[in-house]
Amino acid sequence: MAEIKRQRVMRPDGKAINLVQRRGHLSYCYNACCCGRTDRGYAPVLVDVYKNEWLRRKMRNQVHLTKGGCLGPCTLANVATLLFDGHSVWFHSVNSEWHIKAIFDYIDRMLAADCFLSPPAELAEFVFQYYTWKGSETATLRGETPSPTDGIVFLTHADTDLLTLSRISLPDDFPKVLGLSLLAIKTEAHMAQLLEREIGAAQVIILRIHGRPSSVPGFHELVKRAQQNQQHLIVISGTGELNPEFAAVSTVSPAIQQDALSYVQAGGAGNFTSLLYYLSDHLLLTGYGADLPQTLPEHGLYHPDLPENAELSDWQKHYDPRQPTVGITFYRSHWISGNTAFVDALIRSLEDRQINALAVYTSSLKAIHPGTGCPQAFQFFDRTTGVAIDTLINTVSYAMTDADQQGSSGALRQLDVPILQAITSGMSRVPWELSSRGLTPLDTAMNVAIPEFDGRIITVPISFKEKNGDTTAYEPVPDRIERVTGIAQRLARLRHTPNAQKRVAFIFTNSNAKASQIGNAVGLDAPASLLAMLQAMQDEGYSLENLPTTGTELIHQLIDRCSYDETYLTPEQLAQAVGRVSTSQYTQWLKELPEPLQQKMLKQWGPPPGETYVHEGKISFAGIELGNAIVLLQPPRGYGMDPDAIYHQPDLAPTHHYYAVYRWLRDVWKADALVHVGKHGTLEWLPGKGMGLSENCFPDAILGDLPLFYPFIINDPGEGSQAKRRGHAVVVDHLTPPMTTADQYGELAQLTQLVDEYYQVEMLDPAKLPLLQRQIWELIQRTNLDTDLSALLSRDMAITNMTGTMN
Repeated sequence: MAEIKRQRVMRPDGKAINLVQRRGHLSYCYNACCCGRTDRGYAPVLVDVYKNEWLRRKMRNQVHLTKGGCLGPCTLANVATLLFDGHSVWFHSVNSEWHIKAIFDYIDRMLAADCFLSPPAELAEFVFQYYTWKGSETATLRGETPSPTDGIVFLTHADTDLLTLSRISLPDDFPKVLGLSLLAIKTEAHMAQLLEREIGAAQVIILRIHGRPSSVPGFHELVKRAQQNQQHLIVISGTGELNPEFAAVSTVSPAIQQDALSYVQAGGAGNFTSLLYYLSDHLLLTGYGADLPQTLPEHGLYHPDLPENAELSDWQKHYDPRQPTVGITFYRSHWISGNTAFVDALIRSLEDRQINALAVYTSSLKAIHPGTGCPQAFQFFDRTTGVAIDTLINTVSYAMTDADQQGSSGALRQLDVPILQAITSGMSRVPWELSSRGLTPLDTAMNVAIPEFDGRIITVPISFKEKNGDTTAYEPVPDRIERVTGIAQRLARLRHTPNAQKRVAFIFTNSNAKASQIGNAVGLDAPASLLAMLQAMQDEGYSLENLPTTGTELIHQLIDRCSYDETYLTPEQLAQAVGRVSTSQYTQWLKELPEPLQQKMLKQWGPPPGETYVHEGKISFAGIELGNAIVLLQPPRGYGMDPDAIYHQPDLAPTHHYYAVYRWLRDVWKADALVHVGKHGTLEWLPGKGMGLSENCFPDAILGDLPLFYPFIINDPGEGSQAKRRGHAVVVDHLTPPMTTADQYGELAQLTQLVDEYYQVEMLDPAKLPLLQRQIWELIQRTNLDTDLSALLSRDMAITNMTGTMN
């Protein structure tokens, strides 16, 4: 321990103060322009965690702790700075309890070493230098490079490997075992720090790489140091194949390298324990004894209440045939490592909804059963050999086949159920909550864009990777779990409800709220198409009544009953609206929205019920009811401003009327499903994250868990993707309409013909001109072109008079 130094300081009033010098000073930003300002969208500062850790570790006389004003740029909030023995380290994005404890662990290590140490690997990605912006702290360490006498280090790209290591139990006298994530090593400087400490001190180094060695910063320096220090380096592939390049750089025999690969590839806590015993006995000359690798199933059933290797017969003891059944698929690596909290949450949520939950782990959906041609995991969902499921919640990334192959279509048709893609995100929760984009590009590719090739219904993130000490695990998000299981429940209900009892709501686009633009879908005759759908549903046994005979009649019925065009809207029409909600009922619905959404709506539109489409204190909805089908006009996004700005403004909160329509459909009219008829409505463009929506995103809050079906023109996948990714929509593409020459038609064609005849007669037989003039003028009046001509002449005269005045 360094000698405690004191300093005598003379105050201006002449009094001498005896100060004990501190080794360090930890200061964190609090309630300045960004850090901790949750009202501005930033993460909270965990003040109590800072204080409690400082007191618990009894650092008062060695490290000073303060909270203060701005310490760094807002883009890196929340910021903390540490001064220790004259060295400064800056940390950004200190948003979690784990992060704060890791900083205090780092301080403890420096106090124990009695010198400054560079930040450990788990903190390196959060370090920046405020004045030089190097991106990492590279201060020189004191002392010699440690000798390799300190056990085994396991470096891997797979967080599940580290979770598995954390689950094993070893004898007290077993050599030290440390797991490190290769994902946390961002630069060669980070690797250099580890080579001077943890890796440099280890006798055995296991390096499990997903990809090429070049993907590991400082890989060649690691190999060089291991050879120089005569450390046992074992480099193996993360995907299981024998790689000559890895064998060439390993410093152990090929037999040991292959055996290590076999243990790791078999997976599980038991095999990892045997691996460590095996390496300790063969390389460190101990005598613990190791079992041979035990093969674990590639695919199987999982339930938290069943034995580890449960069979279908075990699960069926708890199966209730009267309830719907929802399947769950997830990666085998999660089952092996015990990273199943998000699966457990899905199972419990489904069971709380009186649904049988059948969870299956699998190494990959590309692992095909040779007999059926379907993924191996689907054998548990086979009606003939297993249990028929009604919906599948899938958490496995990517697609079953590549985009240019058709191999998955037969398997999906045979399964014949909706597949929900529940997103297990690779990011942590706080950055997602603060992001307007939502998911990272990697998450978007793995869990959204590529799975869409299988036709999966894109939902929301149900879990995020969170650090807990040296390990990282998926932590479920309860409200997102409920959203996914709610959608699954409604889709399963559709499967079991007879057609005669299903209630379906159709939403017509109505941009600018004009009566002339009702059902103005791009490339689709929306009224005629809707009528065709209704007639087809009636043929399939849906209970429908009073269907119009034509699409035109349908539009006229909608306008006559009640529309949102205030030019024609009357109190009598509002009184006969298809649906109305009292102010008291709507106020209760509004209170059930998340607080941030309530505040945005109240700030923009004032207190409920709002200013438009209200009659006798009740919010009124435009539409017509046709038995168990209802046709509604999509409510306008706003009022009192430019219609085009309303339609496209990304941060404009929806009106009270807008929210009331969808809530009424769900809770009062009891819709089983929604159909948005044609490109495109406004729901999927409401404010919120671009992808991976939270409960504070308007599309998610307004749509809820209602299934959404969306006929959409095939030549605009970009805007169609918005509905799929922000509204869990099932998009049904329709072809573009046939093209023809845009020529004159009807009375305009007759007028063109008369004008042509006029010029011909003018030269050949002028006596007939008065007759043609009269015919032309009568046709102009019949087509109302005289009004347009009058406006043009008035404009020209005004311009002429203005020019004369100026001259």
